[in-house]
Amino acid sequence: MPWSSHRLFLLGVFVIFLPAGLLTDIPALGANPAPRLVASTLLAGLIAVTYVVVVRLHRGLLLPLMVVHALVAIYFERLAGPMGPALTGDALRARLTADVNGSTAALVVGFVLLSQLIRREGMRYVEVHAEIALASEIHKQLVPAIARCVGRFEFRGVSAASGEVGGDLIDLVESADGWTSYVMDVSGHGVAAGVLMGMAKSTARTQLRECRSMEALLDTANAVLHDLKAPTMYVTFAGVQWRDSALRFSVAGHLPILRYAAATGTIEELTIPQLPLAMFPETTYTSAPADAALGDLLVLLTDGLIEVFDRADREFGFDRIKALIGAHAREPLADIESHLLRAVRAHGPQIDDQTLLLVRVVA
Repeated sequence: MPWSSHRLFLLGVFVIFLPAGLLTDIPALGANPAPRLVASTLLAGLIAVTYVVVVRLHRGLLLPLMVVHALVAIYFERLAGPMGPALTGDALRARLTADVNGSTAALVVGFVLLSQLIRREGMRYVEVHAEIALASEIHKQLVPAIARCVGRFEFRGVSAASGEVGGDLIDLVESADGWTSYVMDVSGHGVAAGVLMGMAKSTARTQLRECRSMEALLDTANAVLHDLKAPTMYVTFAGVQWRDSALRFSVAGHLPILRYAAATGTIEELTIPQLPLAMFPETTYTSAPADAALGDLLVLLTDGLIEVFDRADREFGFDRIKALIGAHAREPLADIESHLLRAVRAHGPQIDDQTLLLVRVVA
């Protein structure tokens, strides 16, 4: 909550607990002198506020606070002075009536203050929720599922954010001389990662529409994104590009690309040791050739699919992904996707964005 709402909340707590001091006058039969009654009333409100602050900020101080509370209660009796004579008759009735009316007034005022807090924070929550819902819709438009065929290749990809907005990205961009398909993973979670992800997609699409090579794409994206993100953020990348009848790949700080070779039934890891994007503005990037034989399968994924833990804190792991690919690589891409996602989600709860891209040579 903003500080103004915190102040309103603490003021409401203070006023609501004022009757705890006023009501001490009832068993004393109105024997509290006026200064003592006022001090007791204010002290009750201050102690309640202190408990709230300690519970919210540092619960480890709760026990020491209870000890201090007991000591304050003891010394208050000594410092506040002796009680007056007990009242009787009309005087007692008038005093008790004043105590009850004061307590009722304090409860009403406290209720009004806390109602105002609820109204204010409720409106703020609705506004924030509406903005997050809008951001979620924008995210779905930026990262749609992929299920297409382009030339000799079939593609299938899906990205599931861990919250309303994610930082993972899958994309497939056709150009005059081929296509480029890639995944990106922005560090962190939530709206900040989602905003940078949108910038990354815009930058990549602008470059790829101009038929830029993988190296040019990464060099430009690195320079552009470096100036647009927070110092602690970065973007990992793994992509493949079909250009001039040749397949190339590049990896920048990302998990290796898995290539299933249909002719041998083996899986190899395609990777290049390069820094993630947007860490240093002068970094340059490279790519490498990859085989593209009939039936071969390329698997690109983000670490949200391997960093899933079961109840014993055991990670799903990259090797298990490779084993699943090896067992199902010849099946339709939709079935491979289903096997992978079902196995990951059965292993444990999702804690990070999960993105999977499958590319198969079909001709």
